Amino acid sequence: MSDIQNIEIERYHDQITEDVRQLVERYREIMAWDVPDNDTVEADRLIFQAIHAAVVEIETSSIKV
Repeated sequence: MSDIQNIEIERYHDQITEDVRQLVERYREIMAWDVPDNDTVEADRLIFQAIHAAVVEIETSSIKV
């Protein structure tokens, strides 16, 4: 990654963090609506696990050989 790319991604860090936070909150709300007696700790664990799996899948599919 070039120096310019490093500077740019650092500038985006706070926004990326906020976007992911909003994504987690969105799915937390959806699970609360759809799951009776929703366990929020377990819901968060599952949401983070799903986001992690999605990031790995996207990262793997975007690696250029």
